[in-house]
Amino acid sequence: MKMMKKLVAVVAALTLTIGMVSTAMAASWQTYFGLNKGWYEGMKATLTSNSDTGWTAKISDIGWGGCWGGQVFKKGLSIKPGQQYNIKFTIKSSKLDKWVYLKIGDESGKKMNLGKWIDCRKGKSVTVNETFTAKYSGKDIYFGIGGDFHDRQKVKTDKDAKVRYKYAPNSKLDGRLPSNYSAGHPTVISVTGFSFGAPASNGGSGTASNGTVNSNGTVNTVTTSDGTVATGDFTPIACGATAVLAAAAIVVFAKRRQED
Repeated sequence: MKMMKKLVAVVAALTLTIGMVSTAMAASWQTYFGLNKGWYEGMKATLTSNSDTGWTAKISDIGWGGCWGGQVFKKGLSIKPGQQYNIKFTIKSSKLDKWVYLKIGDESGKKMNLGKWIDCRKGKSVTVNETFTAKYSGKDIYFGIGGDFHDRQKVKTDKDAKVRYKYAPNSKLDGRLPSNYSAGHPTVISVTGFSFGAPASNGGSGTASNGTVNSNGTVNTVTTSDGTVATGDFTPIACGATAVLAAAAIVVFAKRRQED
């Protein structure tokens, strides 16, 4: 009987640990990868890490259906008109030069709070640190990581193409890649150190500037000594510690019941 109680306690502790860590890691970012869903022009990829402060997408095929053929996005924010916000993160593409589109705005692209093309050069890190005043209410932040060759203006389903290309430099975007229309290019795109909120001047946490944003909406590449940026994400560890304490409490409770 004593052994059975201990076994129950251990199982309960493990279940609690897994449940709490899963809750901490679950759905911080959502995704849409077109080829995974059967759209042959879209991206084929897997999200291999997901936390409040970043994500990693392992991509086997960038696709050629525009940046929204591969998406990583966060919902449920509270963006209010007239208020200032700061967004900061470091982004990297491991195996190829890749343009990534950042959007804080509506589906049509007409109510835009922020839109930027980020030039992710192979193996280099780009740090974006942008403060803006919101013109519109909103709840979403989108990263468009699909293969985009600056050719979606006339595609009816691509509602914001004309608007986002106004932010783009005068280039073919991912069309600079070799054999671009095969679009079978693998890479890993990662975002680390992500934060979003009121800037320090407005009572927020604030962040130090470490990137250069061009007037045409693109962001210059910033080379770092390595591609690793500390995220400061200790939530799973904290949850694990909580679960261990809970396990100890269960064991003590079981022991006391036995003694009683």
